Amino acid sequence: MTDVHLEPPAAAAAADVPADRPLVTVEPVGAWVRYRAAVLGTVGVLILLVGWQLVSSLALIDPLYISSPIRIVEAAPVAITDDGFLHHIAVSAQEFVLGMLLVILTGIPFGMLAGWYRPVRELSDPVVSALFATPIVALVPILVLTLGIGVGSKVAFVYLLAVWPVVINTTAGIRDIDPGVIRMARTFGAGDWRIFHTIALPASVPHIIVGLRNAVSRGIIAVVVGELYGASAGIGYYLNQTGQIFQTDRYYFAVVFLALVGVLLGLLLTALESRVSGWKVDR
Repeated sequence: MTDVHLEPPAAAAAADVPADRPLVTVEPVGAWVRYRAAVLGTVGVLILLVGWQLVSSLALIDPLYISSPIRIVEAAPVAITDDGFLHHIAVSAQEFVLGMLLVILTGIPFGMLAGWYRPVRELSDPVVSALFATPIVALVPILVLTLGIGVGSKVAFVYLLAVWPVVINTTAGIRDIDPGVIRMARTFGAGDWRIFHTIALPASVPHIIVGLRNAVSRGIIAVVVGELYGASAGIGYYLNQTGQIFQTDRYYFAVVFLALVGVLLGLLLTALESRVSGWKVDR
């Protein structure tokens, strides 16, 4: 009887690989894969602008109520130099920054506490859910009457409208941590604080960034709405003034400017997320 010697699959596979061939090959990323998101995003914006220009040029909507990209570009220098637009932007930026600082300083820590400690979450969850679903816009007149038409009422409105997405997403980020990772860390003798700042905090960063994106959008809306109700300066005040006298081109210039600010802040947050959570798989 002839003895049959079976070669292990791994050994057989290794024997078929040339000695000078690397075990792992890395394919270079092509230009299309690298810049695809930027190219497609630019194409989408161009389609929107061309469609908008056609609607305006063909007079499908009364030009008194709709501007066009070309007219907005032509109106931009006049708005900036003659209307004090930069002053209004500075006022709104101050209100937005102060409100968002309060959101970050309170919303993120509270969301972490609610996600880490179950009693805190169970105690605050009904209140947070109710306030998140409440139409905060209805409180603007009360805030203006209470805090005046100055910066205080706008900061309060930004905070009330923007803080809840941060709290909810931060809480979700802490709760989504794999319990097995925490148990393994405890097995190796890690305490609560070490687990929190080496595992929980980094793992929750993507959720926090999502919450901040939503908060930025809601914060910009809050500034505009608050200034529409009562203000002596600011981008909302500017929109109110230009809208009342049908300066359509300048009105839409302010709206487009706010949209660009929101897009820019979103890109900055995306870049921050990529830098601090490079371990996350992009799908």
